[in-house]
Amino acid sequence: MANTVLYPGDTIGVIGNSANAAMLVTTARKMGLRVGAYGADETSEALQLADFKAVGSNKDSEKLQHFAESCAAIVYDSDRVSTNVVKFLAQYTRIPQGSDMLEMMQDRLLERAFFEQLNVNIAPYATIINLDDVYQSINSIGYPCVLKPIQKEWSRGRELVIKTQTDIAKAAGLLDWGTYILESQIAYDREYSIIVARDQDGNGQAFPITETQSVDDRPVRTWVPAQVDDAVASEIQRIATEVTKHVSYVGVFEVSFYLTSSGAIYVKKIVPAPSETGYVFEAAANLTEFDQHLRAIAGLPLASAHILTPAVTAAFTTAQLPAMRTQWQLKANWHFTFYHLKHQEDDDVMGHIAVQGDSIKPILDQLDDTGIWSDGATVTPTSAAPDEQA
Repeated sequence: MANTVLYPGDTIGVIGNSANAAMLVTTARKMGLRVGAYGADETSEALQLADFKAVGSNKDSEKLQHFAESCAAIVYDSDRVSTNVVKFLAQYTRIPQGSDMLEMMQDRLLERAFFEQLNVNIAPYATIINLDDVYQSINSIGYPCVLKPIQKEWSRGRELVIKTQTDIAKAAGLLDWGTYILESQIAYDREYSIIVARDQDGNGQAFPITETQSVDDRPVRTWVPAQVDDAVASEIQRIATEVTKHVSYVGVFEVSFYLTSSGAIYVKKIVPAPSETGYVFEAAANLTEFDQHLRAIAGLPLASAHILTPAVTAAFTTAQLPAMRTQWQLKANWHFTFYHLKHQEDDDVMGHIAVQGDSIKPILDQLDDTGIWSDGATVTPTSAAPDEQA
């Protein structure tokens, strides 16, 4: 890709409806860019914050085309954006992130084929078309395992954890939706992530490794500096470098990993967009993942990220909002970020806190002492939550 530079005053578009969209809008405006936002909800924070907004659906080709032609470049906010929309927009403007990596990471079979091409460890899996495939594959996969649709967008409510043979019959109704994979659940001790920026020339620049604790595949707590063995850190960085070499993509992406008690490293997933685990750098480092993402998109030199202070981020849900109101009055060292999302489901993540300190363990102890995250989410720097799987 030819190096194309965006200058202050140039127009960049943002598509997507996650919390990342608003953060991209805010960061781009700080850089002096003129920002447009496209979405179906004109009251969303990203559209409210942008210099101009375009209200339309993913299927409104006329509005999408007009938006694309109004922007020198467009960025998308998450790995849940439609690849069809990205491909359509790319006919009319530059989308440096492209659609290749996004399409690959939304399809679990394509994703695993990519991991196998890189020759990295992944959880054992089998392709499942019908119930007989589950019975035939279970001996090689083992218990516990999880049945997941190959398309990640279908996952909510359509996954099944299989702990014993009697659980297999529950899969009958799910398989009507299409092709699945059956994947072993890795028993792991720790979970790590690395955020990498790839520029227009294919050069990579990694953030420091983060340690993460997830529940239901959503990061609940993330902290830096991570407690990570040098050999493990070296392997994580090597794999991230290999990913950088083998993708057509510009911007930041996340590679996340499981570490087992025996020291084996498994690749969990890749997120071709800014990631929730990267939020910790706003509190801990000299630049944020959104700064670096837009530097790559705009054709600027990638900055080198350094940790300035230990920090932890912790996500909170709708159900935890009353507890947040209590801590609002009590905690001098908690910094709150609310996403201003419209959803009201109890398990919707509505924001996060960032806490700085001299070291990680006292911060995690302080979070534990509140009891807010005690429902399976309590963790110390030397342990991790069991039996969670991507």
